[in-house]
Amino acid sequence: MSDNREILDLANRFESIATDGFEGRPYRPALTELATRLRERPGMAPRVAHALGIMIQLIGESDPEGRFAAKVAILREAVGLLSDA
Repeated sequence: MSDNREILDLANRFESIATDGFEGRPYRPALTELATRLRERPGMAPRVAHALGIMIQLIGESDPEGRFAAKVAILREAVGLLSDA
């Protein structure tokens, strides 16, 4: 798998977890587990965090009413977990 494709796949996994949370399902254990695994891979966490930042921005631009605010908050939480060292 190409590096960029893997980054996008991982960002999409976080987005899927955020969707679960947005829909009221438990999400935090899966979010924490994925972030922990990524932090163990040198250089991967910052790249996925960057991709999530772009995703957050795109969601925000396409949702001026803030309907997906909870989902964006979960994605921001993921970025924070990826940034923790």
